[in-house]
Amino acid sequence: TVALARQSAMYLAHVGLGLNFTEVGRAFGRDRTTAAHACRLIEDRRGRAGLDVKLAELEHALRRNFASTGRAAS
Repeated sequence: TVALARQSAMYLAHVGLGLNFTEVGRAFGRDRTTAAHACRLIEDRRGRAGLDVKLAELEHALRRNFASTGRAAS
């Protein structure tokens, strides 16, 4: 569960905040290839209804919050 949480956070940093894999890896103390792997794993799991809904909500919240602070989010 810890790994899934970290992988989800890496995915959200990449997709929701627009960080590249190098930036995501650096932010989590990991290599860029680990960040890319985490994003692939989460993308594959998005087919699960419960996880997809939660990730979509978190992604929306990230984009909304960063937009309101004037920071760019892709």
